[in-house]
Amino acid sequence: MQAFLGAFEALDYDEVLALSAPSIRWVNAPLTTSSNKQQFAKALRGMSKVVTRFEVQYSDIHERGDGVVYTDRIDIIEGPGFAMKIPVKGEFKVQDGLVTEWVDRFSWTKLLPSIARGIPGFIAARFRGRPD
Repeated sequence: MQAFLGAFEALDYDEVLALSAPSIRWVNAPLTTSSNKQQFAKALRGMSKVVTRFEVQYSDIHERGDGVVYTDRIDIIEGPGFAMKIPVKGEFKVQDGLVTEWVDRFSWTKLLPSIARGIPGFIAARFRGRPD
């Protein structure tokens, strides 16, 4: 699971997919859900167009013992003109070294201030037509 998020941090989406089961289910509550690897790959392609930095800062990570790993973490996400720090609670199911399910939960009340701070820079970057 840490290799999976490490691949995200390296922005290595091919490795993220290599560490994903064919039937991976990704729930990014309250935003999006992918029910298989094809949908997950499509979401990753969208992310790759705007995310230039992804960092994970763990405050807790522990395995339940049956292949389920829980995380409390801050995700730092940056792209052209925006930067966000999002407190996230994650649950990963791992089988045979592959992530079969990834459920992240976060609060809109904690996310909205980051989005609001990033909007001016995001819009400015779009008008310039190039990433920062």
